[in-house]
Amino acid sequence: MLDRARCFRRPSYFTQKILFVSILSFLLLLFGNNLWAGEIVYPWRATTALVKAGDSFDVWFDADSGQTVNSVELRGPYHNVSAAKTVVTGSWVYDQTSGNKYNTRITVTVPADAPADRYDLVILTSTREVKSIAAVKVVKKIKSEYYVLHISDVHRYQGGYDEIVTLKKVSTIVDIANIIDPEVVFETGDNIYRPSDSRIDQMFNGIESQGIKGIRDFHAATFLAAGNHDYDMNNDGKSGNYEYKADWYNKWYGLHAYNMAYGDNRFVVINNGWGGYSNKHQINNAVSWLNSAGRGNFRIGAAHCKSNPMLPLDNEVDLDLILVGHNHYIANKNPEPINAKPIQYVASSIREHAPEFNLFRVDATKGSYTTVSGATAQVVAIENPADKDIPSLYKPKLLLTYSKNNNGSSAANTATIVNKFNLSIKRARIRFVMPKGAAYRISSGTIEQ
Repeated sequence: MLDRARCFRRPSYFTQKILFVSILSFLLLLFGNNLWAGEIVYPWRATTALVKAGDSFDVWFDADSGQTVNSVELRGPYHNVSAAKTVVTGSWVYDQTSGNKYNTRITVTVPADAPADRYDLVILTSTREVKSIAAVKVVKKIKSEYYVLHISDVHRYQGGYDEIVTLKKVSTIVDIANIIDPEVVFETGDNIYRPSDSRIDQMFNGIESQGIKGIRDFHAATFLAAGNHDYDMNNDGKSGNYEYKADWYNKWYGLHAYNMAYGDNRFVVINNGWGGYSNKHQINNAVSWLNSAGRGNFRIGAAHCKSNPMLPLDNEVDLDLILVGHNHYIANKNPEPINAKPIQYVASSIREHAPEFNLFRVDATKGSYTTVSGATAQVVAIENPADKDIPSLYKPKLLLTYSKNNNGSSAANTATIVNKFNLSIKRARIRFVMPKGAAYRISSGTIEQ
């Protein structure tokens, strides 16, 4: 299937630099690279704040002694947004296992006219600027229908595997995801082996010189779960020592259990990846949050391990969809039952397989979901899975190209999408970057922003 959308100048009044286009098949979004901040506990690395323009979200900030918050900005690839704030100081434990705390809670209100985008969160303080990259996804409205994309067990930098090949597999999925335009992406554990600053940077930011995209390059809000390999494998045993494990995870990723509302839908992520670890307090926190925020009409649970490790959460929350990993080769058996409900989906390991993901379409109003690609939800991203370890041979099944450089230098441009999936994509998106100060019109599409 081939679809084209065109953007060109006309003598009229529309003068925005960036145009978003919804078409019945497909948007590509671009970000720059920056360093990650360590003082922002949330939203940071493992979690993205997902907020509607005009609404508020909380920032958990661990300020230095005497450091005060002056202002908050959201910095996107094309827009900077100044946000109103209120600040409360105190002492809050954000991880019961490690005992780690933060001392400043900032309620940030996103302006109602803020463009939809994924933004860096920037806190300007009395001493310095503190930044959390791609930490806030702003939407113009809560969608009545949206996609959820699920990957797992990437095992970045594991010995015996070509790390560049693994990173390029993820990058291929990022490119396709940004055309499909899911609202959220879950990566359910075993994310990286033995983190270092450079490895974490490549995992989240990609490698620009090689055209490799990282987690921050998903246009969607992204959420990580902790796996059974997501701990300090150099210095820690395989079981026990959970306070150390949690402190280590806080250092590299942030939160390993959290909850989020999206309209009347609820997302709950817990840590069941560390053998023998008691996550009862995480489940209790999730139940308390649901009782406070409302249980909603649709609940997604995400973690690393399936079935028995997920039972305690489902017993308390009554989940409608479960996303897990760990079992690298059984995605073709999806869905598996839990409490007699066929709602568990394992994502195949990206380390061993061709670039592959699970894809769901959620009806947010009805509180239901459908699998987009057959009953198992599996989607293989390239035409020939046998090429899985040779990225130079990849032929993505979904491809977006432009007739001219899409960098703001051309006053007219055409986007072409070729879809070789055996599935249709509703309201996929294209981003045209056009010269500023002129009026534009769209053919074969609808201006979304």
